[in-house]
Amino acid sequence: MSAHLRSPSPDRGRTLDRRGLLRASGALLSIGVLAPVLASCSTETEVPVDASGSPLPIPPLLEPDADGRFELTAARGTMEFLPGVTTDTWGYNGDYLGPTIRMQRGRTIEAVITNDTDEETTVHWHGMLVPAHADGGPHEPVMPGETRTVTFTPDQPPATLWYHPHPHEITAQQVRRGLAGMVILDDADGHTPGTVSGDAVPSPAEAPSPSAEVLAALPHEYGVDDIPVVIQDMRITEDGEMLGHNFNSEVGLLGKTVMANGAVGAVHTTDRRVLRLRLLNGSQARSYGLRLDSGAPLTLIGTDGGLLEAPVEVESLSLSPAERAEVLVEVPDDGVTLVSAQPELGNVADYEAVGGEDEFTILRLERSGAGGGDASGDGEDSGGGPASIDALSLPATLVDMPDVVEGGQQRQFNLRGRQINGKSMDMGRIDLESESHRPEIWQVSNLDSSPHNFHIHNAQFRILDIGGQAPPPELAGWKDTVYTPPQRDIRIAVAFPSHDDDDSHLPYMFHCHLMLHEDDGMMGHFTVDVTTQEALDALKSTGHDH
Repeated sequence: MSAHLRSPSPDRGRTLDRRGLLRASGALLSIGVLAPVLASCSTETEVPVDASGSPLPIPPLLEPDADGRFELTAARGTMEFLPGVTTDTWGYNGDYLGPTIRMQRGRTIEAVITNDTDEETTVHWHGMLVPAHADGGPHEPVMPGETRTVTFTPDQPPATLWYHPHPHEITAQQVRRGLAGMVILDDADGHTPGTVSGDAVPSPAEAPSPSAEVLAALPHEYGVDDIPVVIQDMRITEDGEMLGHNFNSEVGLLGKTVMANGAVGAVHTTDRRVLRLRLLNGSQARSYGLRLDSGAPLTLIGTDGGLLEAPVEVESLSLSPAERAEVLVEVPDDGVTLVSAQPELGNVADYEAVGGEDEFTILRLERSGAGGGDASGDGEDSGGGPASIDALSLPATLVDMPDVVEGGQQRQFNLRGRQINGKSMDMGRIDLESESHRPEIWQVSNLDSSPHNFHIHNAQFRILDIGGQAPPPELAGWKDTVYTPPQRDIRIAVAFPSHDDDDSHLPYMFHCHLMLHEDDGMMGHFTVDVTTQEALDALKSTGHDH
């Protein structure tokens, strides 16, 4: 069946050239974006929150079987976000969102992906160093009714990653319907990373994992003291229809309702004093300024690509779309709430228009059996966990971070409107060639007065400086997505891994991860160890070179 025969919602919008509708000052509006606004007479409503809140759903844990296989099916579902009102949704292996997939470093996996929707889709492994044939870009979509098996071997330090669709020009609408999930990459085997020789530069695939002692000391019991938190905002009408982006929003969808793991007013009740929260900004455009309502600090231990070299206490933590963070939180007897306010957006022209003045309750943490404290007298709480973050006895160094290599190929990326370096995405164009294990410095410059961010596929990079200033400790680890403040330059150091098992010759992508922007063409192609002509031939063979 063709992916274009049936349309489940008015935002399908693929019959016209998206870039033929309007160009003004480099900004680009598309049929696919305008359709949900123009087709619906309903207006957005805010989902009411019960005084007692809703239990935080813990996504089921999906682990490969003994042969490394697991199944992931994208399909339609329904949810009841508003009392008594059914909303059409999509999900992986369920009605909305997807399971948390746990993989192990160095163990080959086979992901059996089935598309039970009526649109073409893909599964992109965001933040993972994978061969191009497994990256899940728009070049080889999984068509409706099709099943495809993707094989790769994760090889990078343990991290909180995620997966989501990445089809050409319709990523935003598939993610907002519910196609997204978290990946936890562990290292149960103490995998020994590879090495490089000569003048080759190590990539993150050659970076060490934290020691077994560190991994054991950190909270790691999934759903008990190691909690996934997928943060998203939503626009919904009184009759349960999910809306697309706000018509007057330059950045994309900014909803009045914020969810954690698909729940509005989420509450997690725990008998543990110390929790590890794995935070994912799964929103399309909104940045969050995360903090505790008590004023207590968040203990940041990890970012996009894994643990930081040492824990960092922060009063607040800003996450732009697709960024992740791992934090440790102490839950007092009277509970504590994770809220969002005042994200650090830089010198934006209109702070309110990009959501900078919005405040939300994200997640309430409550204690069961409060008052027990350290009843055992041996540094444990009533649930058997540590009574404080200090009681974890974490070493001063969580992981050895390789030295940053400042040199090699220099590249410039100017972000303006919906274009990078004055160009919109072209499925038949390769923008640059890279070589594995060669150092590169990418300078990313936001020339606009509104937010962008920047994501590189098949990469974990290090930030060298932001506006000429060294990054703060919380941005000193591995990153695959970075917020780019208006009128600022960010320099990043990157070295790509090699994938000897990949002969697809397909390209990777770099793009703004504000999903309206990427769907409207703020994206480009690059290759690793593949020539431009080889990549163009590969794209032509897939039929997705235009």
